[in-house]
Amino acid sequence: MTLVSRLEAAIDWLTPAHLKEDVHTRKRVRMFLISHMFGPITGAPIPLSLFVIDPAPFPQVTVLAVSIFGFWLFLPLIKLFPRSYGMLSQLSILNLNFAILWGSYHYGGASSPFLMWYVVMPMLAFFYMGATLLARAAVLSQLVLGLSVFVAAYILQGERFPDNIPLENMVYAGMISAFSATIYAFFMASYYASVVDSQSELIKEIARHEKTLEELTEAKEEMEQANAALVIAKNLAEARNRELEATRASLEYNALHDALTGLPNRRYLDNVMAQYAESCRRDGSGVALLHVDLDRFKQINDTLGHTAGDEMLIHVAKLIKTVVGEDDFIARVGGDEFVIVSHVAEENNEALSAKADELIEKIRQPVPYQGHLCRVGASIGIAVGMGGNIDPKSLLVNSDIALYRVKQRTKGHSEFFSEEIQREIIDTKRTADDILRGIEQKEFISFYQPQFDARTHEIVGVEALVRWNHPAKGILAPSHFLSIAEDLNVLSTIDGIILDRAIADLERWNSRGITIPKVAVNVSARRLNDRQLLDNLRALEIKPGTVSFELVESVFLDETDEAISSNIEHIKEMGIEIEIDDFGTGYASIVSLLKLNPKRLKIDRQFVAPVLVSIEKRRLVSSIIDMGKSLGIEVIAEGVETMEQAHILKELGCDVLQGYAFAKPMTASDLERFVEQHQWRKAS
Repeated sequence: MTLVSRLEAAIDWLTPAHLKEDVHTRKRVRMFLISHMFGPITGAPIPLSLFVIDPAPFPQVTVLAVSIFGFWLFLPLIKLFPRSYGMLSQLSILNLNFAILWGSYHYGGASSPFLMWYVVMPMLAFFYMGATLLARAAVLSQLVLGLSVFVAAYILQGERFPDNIPLENMVYAGMISAFSATIYAFFMASYYASVVDSQSELIKEIARHEKTLEELTEAKEEMEQANAALVIAKNLAEARNRELEATRASLEYNALHDALTGLPNRRYLDNVMAQYAESCRRDGSGVALLHVDLDRFKQINDTLGHTAGDEMLIHVAKLIKTVVGEDDFIARVGGDEFVIVSHVAEENNEALSAKADELIEKIRQPVPYQGHLCRVGASIGIAVGMGGNIDPKSLLVNSDIALYRVKQRTKGHSEFFSEEIQREIIDTKRTADDILRGIEQKEFISFYQPQFDARTHEIVGVEALVRWNHPAKGILAPSHFLSIAEDLNVLSTIDGIILDRAIADLERWNSRGITIPKVAVNVSARRLNDRQLLDNLRALEIKPGTVSFELVESVFLDETDEAISSNIEHIKEMGIEIEIDDFGTGYASIVSLLKLNPKRLKIDRQFVAPVLVSIEKRRLVSSIIDMGKSLGIEVIAEGVETMEQAHILKELGCDVLQGYAFAKPMTASDLERFVEQHQWRKAS
C-alpha cells in the first residue's frame, strides 16, 4: 500500500459516516482533515525558530506552540464526536485566530508578518463549512472580535507592544512566518485544485457512460418493440387475472373490515383471537382485551346527525391507533364499541390501566365539527387471560362484563374483570328478570309513612313509598331494585303502579271515614318526560289538592327540558301539587326555585339528623325554613328520629314532620289502624 493510499484510508476512517453521503460535505471534511494533519507540520518552524531567536521564550512561544500543535487534537475529536463537526470547525478557526493574534501581539504588533495568516483563516473556514451566509457571519464575527481584543490589549498595555526579540531578528521571524503561511496556503490550494480537477474528470466520465447508456437504451427499446404484440397479449391475460384477484381480495377485505373506519370487524377479531389463544397455549404467555365503549355518542347523533357521529368514530379510531402498540390488534365490534387485543408476557394490570387511562383522556378531548365542539367520553372494560386455558369467546364476554360494570357505576373510567364482578352482573341480571316478572305479577306495592303537623301533631298526609313483595326474599326496600329498574326503563311503570294504588287507597280511606288529607307520590324523570303522562293523569280524575308529586331537587329543579317544564305546569293546573324532595342535596338556584314554584320543600334527612349536636346544621335548616317561608312554600322535615329533633324543628318554624319518631312506613291496612288509634288518642 502506497503512502497516498494509506493517507486516503486514514481520511476515510476519520470521516464520520453521516458526512460521507453528500459529495460536497465529504469534500469539506477531507479538507478539514488534511489541513489538521499537515497544518501543524507547516507551522512547526515558527515556534521552533522563535525558541532560538527569543531570549526569553516562556510563556509566549510555549503558548503559540501549543496552539499550533493543538490542531492535531481535532483529529481524534472528530472521531469521538462525529455529530459535532460544525462545532469543531468553528473551534478550529477560533484556535487559528488566537494563534495569529497571539504571535502578532508578542512579535511585531500591528506590523507583524504573523497577521498575513488572516488571509488563510477565511479560506480555511469556507473550505470546512462552505460559503453559506451563516459561515460568513461566523468568520466575520471572529475577525472583528479577534481584532477588537487585539486593539484592546494594545491600549491596556499603554499603547505599546512587547519587544520580546531584537528588531533586527524580527526579519527572520517574519520570513519564517511568511514561508510557513505560503507553504500551507500553497499546499491547501493545490490539494483543493486536485480535488476539483478529479471531480471534473469524474463528471466527464459519467457523461460518457450516460451517452453509452442512452445508446444501449435505444437498442433495448427496439428489441422491446419487436415483442410488443406478445407483451400486450400477455398483459391482457395478466390484467384479467389481477382484476379477478383484486375482486377476490376486495371481497375478503370488506368481509373482515369495517367500511367506515377501515378497522377489522368482529369476524376478523374472532379469527385473531383464535390465533392468540393458540400462541398462548404454546409459549404460556397471555392476551389482554380492552373493550372500549363511547359515552354520550348517542347525543352527537341525535343533535348533529349521523354524519357527525361517523366523523367522531373515524376520529376515535385514529386516536386508538396512536395509543396502542404496533403489535396490538384493533377492531370495531359495534356501533360505538372497539376492542384492543394485546399480547402480554405477564399479567401487568398497572400497564394496562395506564394505557386505558391515556386512551380515555385523549378521547374526552373536544373535537371541532362544523362550528361545534363535539365531546364524547369512553369507558373501558379490561379482561386478561394467561397460559393454555384461554377461551376467546369467554374472554370477550368477560371484557364486556367489565365494560357493563364501569358504565353502570362511573362512566369515563376503566374496570378489570373479576369473578366478583361476574357474580354481581349475574345477580343484577337475575334481579332484572325478577323485576319484569314482578311487574307482571303485581308484586310492587305501596307502603305509607304518615306526615304530621309540627305544632298539633295531626296527620296532614302520607308519602307513598314503593316496596317489592318478593316471593322469595320478602319485602324489599327501593335500594334493592330502583337503579336496576331505571336501567330497564321500567321506573315510569312502577311510578304509575304506585300512583294508581295510592289513589285507590285514598278513595277507600275516605269512603271509610278515615281522614287522610293528601298522599305524596315520587315521580321519576322518565315519568315526567312521558308524552302520555297528562292523558293518563286526566283519566284518573284526581281530586285537586289530594295528590302531590315529589321531584328530586338534584335532578329536576334546574331541568331545562321544555317538555318536562310544560308537563309540570299542566300537572299543577290539574290541582296536583308539586313538592321538592331531598332539598339541599342538589345544586338548584333560587331563580329555578321561583320558576318551579312548588307547594312544599322537604329537607333531606342528612340535615335533620345532626340538628341536636351541630349548630351549623341547625342554622342551615333554619335558613332553608326561612327561605321557604319568604317564598310562601311549606317546609317538611323528613328523617325525624326523636321527639327532641321534632321539638327543635317546630321551634325553627318547620310546618310538617315525617320520620320514625312518629311512624314508620306501613301497609295500607296498617295505616288505617294507625290513623284510627292516633285519632282516638288525640280525642282522649
